[in-house]
Amino acid sequence: MDQRVKKIAIWIVLGGIILFSAGCAVLGVGAVGGAAAGSVYLHGELYHAYSVSMEKAWKAAEEVVIERNMKVTEKFIENMDRNRGLKGKTQDGHDFQIRLETKAADVTVIWVRVGVFGDEPYSQKIHDWITQKF
Repeated sequence: MDQRVKKIAIWIVLGGIILFSAGCAVLGVGAVGGAAAGSVYLHGELYHAYSVSMEKAWKAAEEVVIERNMKVTEKFIENMDRNRGLKGKTQDGHDFQIRLETKAADVTVIWVRVGVFGDEPYSQKIHDWITQKF
């Protein structure tokens, strides 16, 4: 009986790994062409996965911040250049944060948070402005 329980546990773990891996593949395929695979708004942050390099996404985010007269108070590059971000204030005085994370050579996830508790419509506007630069 003990061997049977071990075999079942191994199959459950393997099944979970396969399902998790398949989800990542679907995300990567869905993001082809620069379009978002889908967006998630969670805990005040709106994020999308885009089929675009970190360099292109970073350049777009920096251009948007400048063009929209957002004041940057902090820029960061972390984790051997896999994570980058901008923090500051919007033109209307709201706090903002834009974070980028490389998931693959041409897949970048962009998180946007506006305000302390988040502002989904404003965050979506920032995403839209950034994607217009791709």
